[in-house]
Order: sequence, then C-alpha cells, then structure tokens
Amino acid sequence: MRKIHIILIVSLLFLSTSELSAEKKVKKNAKKKQTTATTSEKAKDSPAIYNDIVGTTPEKDAFSEDWEAGAKTQTALSGDFAEMGTEIRGIIKNHNFVMSGVPCSLQGLPIIYTSKSTGFNLGARLSFADLRYEDPYFYRLAFQLWFSDRGARNHEINLDMPHFITKRWHLRMAYKYVAVIDNNYFGIGNDAVFNKDFVRPSSSNYIARTYYQYILTYPSFTFNIEYNIFKKLFSIYTGIALEKAVIDPRDFDSTSKIFTEKPYGYNGGKTNYIRAGLKFDSRDYEYNPSKGIVLEATYTDHARFIDSDYQYRNADLNYMGFYSFIRYFTIGHRVMLDQMWGDLPFFALAEFRSYERYQGLGGEDILRGAPTFRFIDNLKLIHQIELRTRFYNGQILGQHLQFSIAPFWDIGRVWDRRGKIDFKNFHNSFGSEFRFTWNMNFIASFSFGVSHEAMSTYLSFGETFD
Repeated sequence: MRKIHIILIVSLLFLSTSELSAEKKVKKNAKKKQTTATTSEKAKDSPAIYNDIVGTTPEKDAFSEDWEAGAKTQTALSGDFAEMGTEIRGIIKNHNFVMSGVPCSLQGLPIIYTSKSTGFNLGARLSFADLRYEDPYFYRLAFQLWFSDRGARNHEINLDMPHFITKRWHLRMAYKYVAVIDNNYFGIGNDAVFNKDFVRPSSSNYIARTYYQYILTYPSFTFNIEYNIFKKLFSIYTGIALEKAVIDPRDFDSTSKIFTEKPYGYNGGKTNYIRAGLKFDSRDYEYNPSKGIVLEATYTDHARFIDSDYQYRNADLNYMGFYSFIRYFTIGHRVMLDQMWGDLPFFALAEFRSYERYQGLGGEDILRGAPTFRFIDNLKLIHQIELRTRFYNGQILGQHLQFSIAPFWDIGRVWDRRGKIDFKNFHNSFGSEFRFTWNMNFIASFSFGVSHEAMSTYLSFGETFD
C-alpha cells in the first residue's frame, strides 16, 4: 500500500503540460471552421471547442461579451491584475492536453504534513476537467485521498457540471468519507468554557490532553441541481443528502467531557435532508472572483419521510461581496445568518446550510484560528473580511499560476433563539492565507489564524468563500 501512495505522490508532483500530437489536427480544424462560420450562426447553448490559435478571435457564445477583453491579449499578463474576470478566457486556454479532440486539464497536489493531534498525514488531491466550455469548464471530476497514521480520514469524489443538459443547468454530486479524531466539544452556547488547565499537563487541574475531544465519523452523499432563470444572475436550486454521524468518545470515563455530559445526539444517527434555495450572483467568475456580489436564501428540512433520525430545519441567509481596487487587491466580504429549530443533535449545531455547507464557529471555514467547533448553538451570525493580494500572476511550463496572500478578520457569535438576543460578546480571530491558484479553478489554501484562546494552521482546497 505504501508503494502505491509513493507512486501517486511522485506522479502528481511532476504533472506538467503535455500537448498531444492530436492537438495540431484540432487547431487546423478549428481555424478552418472559424473562416467558414460566423458567430450569429451558433446557438448559445451549443458546445464550443476552444480555439487555441494565438492571434485569432475566439468564437462567441452566450457569455462572449464578458470575456472579449481577455482574449485580445495573450502575452500581456500584467493586465490580468487590472481585470482578472474579463481575461479568464485567454488564461484558461493554456490547457494540459487534448483527448479525443477535447481540451482537458489535469491538476493535482500531494498532501504531506505532521500534526500533534492527528500524527503523520498523507494523501493527494487530483482534479480532471473537460474544457469544451470556457466558463469555467464542461465538467470537473475531483478525487481526494487523505488519511493519517492515527486513524483520521478525509476522502472525497466530487462531480461538478456547470453545463448539465444546457448552460442553464448546474449539477453537483459528491461522496465524502470523513473521520475526525480530534473533533471538539466545549459545550453549547456563546459562553461555553474552554479551561486550558484541564488539557495542560503542567497544571494541577490537568485531566487529559483529549478532555474536550471526541471521534466523529461522518460519511455523506449529496446531490444538488441548480437552474439559471435569467442571464446567470438569478437561479433556483434544490438538493438531497444522505449522511450519518457516528460518535466515539476518546475516553469512556470522566477524562472525556462528551462522555460525562452526553449531550443530545451523543448516540449519533442519520441527518438526511432535502433543501431548496434562491440565489442572485453577479460575480465575474465563479472561482476566484474579482468583483460582484452573491445573495443566497436556503431552506433545509431534515425530515422523517427522508429517514432522518432527527427532525429539524435550517433557514440560512448569505451575502458575499467582492471589490477590486489598485490593480492587485480584492476585498472579499461575507455575512451569514443561520437559524435552526426542531430536534437538534449537538453535532449539527455548528453547521451553516447555505448553497455550500460550512462549519464553524472555529475551524478552517469560520472564526479561523479558534479551536474547531468552539461555539455552537441554534442561531449563528458571522462576518468575514479579507484582503486578497496577488503578488504573482503568470505562466510556468505553459500553466497559468497565481499566488496570493489574504489577511483576514473573522467575527461571530451564537445564541439560543429561545432566549434573549443581544449583540455583545462577539468573538474575533485574525490571520492570513497563502493561496495557490492553478489555471483559475484549482485552488489550494494554507491558513494561519489566531484567536484569544489558540492559534491554528489549516490546509484546504478552494476559497474560504467564493
């Protein structure tokens, strides 16, 4: 098994451009087709194979107006800083290879690091994209294998099809198997106590290093579909998920807080759900946007008829805004409110059920730097702002690479909606992320965050919010 892992990592480290001989034939046919057809003769939803000939005019499709500025300048990469969204078309044409006449992209990174709580971590993430469409791809298939020598697991198979049936339909499917061996339980509420003396061996009040921790295994399958109503601005979406939580205390005695308290949901169970939502989206690009806003409203029902062991509901409102200035900077801003009611297991109280699923407060998504799941309750409000600063934007080995630093400030708190609602005692964290972007849609983030109780580092894929 070890040999397989080594072979996988080595192969991912040496991924680079490998233009196949068939590409010459594609270029020749594309050039001939361009001289005999006009853009007015092409249906908006018809497939448009990339025209990969530098200096020719790309054929127009339903979104040509948004990309024309980028297609005019293949070599002036410095201009990308000014208007990243309008130049994605020229950038993304630097695909890896052509397969059966279709331009494709293959990207991946190894995962190798050590952690005090999880031990030695090893894995990889691989992404394959069919680029017959340019906004951002026809489909993308992602695989992730991630495990530690102490039993942690984070495996994933993810299919994303922005052009399912036609450009109006967006299909997303994923299977995830997550086993977290250092999940935290500090209690419920905004004032839940984290007594560091309980986990500090040098303290006279020491109980155990793992006093606040438990093991959470959470496999899930999700199916989501979205329909665009008007010019990619307004859409409706729905989905279904099958998931099950398995809870295991680290110690079955008084050295484990979760075993001592046995909060509701201690025995785990299924949290299957259906959901529906509305979205307004004016971003210039779905991945790594430089301008635009997103407004989302999502309702989720964990119902008995879908065989959920807990009957509860979520209502989530989410705002995201992106504003670029002085050529190299983009401000990313998010405010999200999530209300839950019904039969609520403790392990679900950290979740934000928006268009995407987020976990917090505390961890790699929200209140970065605070211990994972530091504050949980049935009403949650968060505010995040970060300054995305691009310091390199160019090509290496024919691939478009972008390096960014994003200092951030996260704010949030939780309430019990059945009690008094006030706006005091908000929690803060500060830090920065280093982001590596490969051909605009493969993003790896390395984060460092600090709160008044802890500091943490994270490795994740994709933007924190986009």
